[in-house]
Amino acid sequence: MYRVLGLLFAGTFLLTVATPGIAQSGAPEKKDITLSVGGSISQMNKVAYAVALNKGFFQEEGLNVHSTAFDSGTRAMQSIVSGGADVAEGAYEHTIYLQKRGINLTCIVTFGRYPGNVLVVSKARASTIKAPADLKGKTIGVSAPGSSTQDFIAQILERAGVSWKDAKYVSVGTGVSAVAAMQNGDELDALVNLDPAITNLVNAGKVSIMVDSRNAEGTQAAFGGPYLGDCLMAKTAFVKDNPRTSQAIANAVVHAMQWLKTASIDDIIKSLPPSYYKANEAEYRESLKNNIAAFQWDGIVTMEAAKNVFATIALLDPELKTGNIKLEPTFDNKFVEAALKKYKAADTQK
Repeated sequence: MYRVLGLLFAGTFLLTVATPGIAQSGAPEKKDITLSVGGSISQMNKVAYAVALNKGFFQEEGLNVHSTAFDSGTRAMQSIVSGGADVAEGAYEHTIYLQKRGINLTCIVTFGRYPGNVLVVSKARASTIKAPADLKGKTIGVSAPGSSTQDFIAQILERAGVSWKDAKYVSVGTGVSAVAAMQNGDELDALVNLDPAITNLVNAGKVSIMVDSRNAEGTQAAFGGPYLGDCLMAKTAFVKDNPRTSQAIANAVVHAMQWLKTASIDDIIKSLPPSYYKANEAEYRESLKNNIAAFQWDGIVTMEAAKNVFATIALLDPELKTGNIKLEPTFDNKFVEAALKKYKAADTQK
C-alpha cells in the first residue's frame, strides 16, 4: 500500500550559499540542488542532515542546497516524483515502494541506522493497553498513510500476533501536530511518531513508551535485526548522470556523521539554528541524547538491513513480494565509501 497524497506544504527552510572555488575537474555537475524533506527538519531522525546543512558542509563540497520541508515522507516523495526536487530526504523504504511503481530511486547516503519511531500509549488507556496485542481494534495515530510510522506499527502488531488491519489509523503528521493530536482529545489510543514530539509527550505525562526504535535494543525488538532509517535519495538516472554531485552530497553527510562521533550535545546545539530548539531547549537536548547513537556510524548499508525493511513494508503491501523488487539498485555504498576515505583520512591528520 503506497498512496501518494496531495502535497501539504508544511514549511520551508532555505539555505543558499556561495559556491567556493574548487577544481573544475571535480566540480559537481549540478551545483544548485532542490531538496524535499520528509517532515520538520528539526526532527531527531534528521540530525545528521541538519548538521551538514547548518555547518556548511554542503557549501564546502561546492553545493547550494535549497531545502523545503513537507509534513511527511509520503509528501516529500511526491515532490521528487513530480520533478519538483532533485533530491529527497526520507525513509529508505520509499525507494522500494516507488520501484514497484516503476520509479527508480537510489539512496546516495543513508544516515540513520535506527528508524527512531516510538510507539506510545495514552496514559488514560494504560490500564487496558499493556502490550502491543492489546491494540487490536484501537485507534493509532501515524504521520501519514503508507509512512514509515505506519510500517513500524504494522510490524509490531504482526509480531504480536495481531493483523495490522485490525487497528484504525489516523493521520496526524509529525512534530507539533502529532503532539496536539495526542493531547487535545480522546480519539487516539496510541501514537507512533519521532522526537522531539515523543519526548514532549512523555515529559508531559501524557503517554507511556511501549516500543522504542531510537536505539539498537528497541530496533532489534521491533524488527528482529538491523534496519535502515533516513537517507538522501535521488532518481537513479540523476545519480548516474551526476556522479560528482552525488559524491558531494555523500561527502557532506558523511562529514557530519564523522563530526557527530565526537561532538558533545552542546556542540550539536551550537551548530543548529535556535529555531530548532528555542521552544524548549531542555527537551531538545534530551531528545538528542535519546537519538544520537543512530547517527554515530559509518553509513554503510548492508543487504540484511535492506531485507528487513522490505519484509516490514511488505506487511502493508503484500504485492511487493511478487513485484520482482530488486534491492541492489536502491542503495549504492560507493559514495559513502569514498567519503569515508576522505574524512577518516582528514581525522587521522588532525
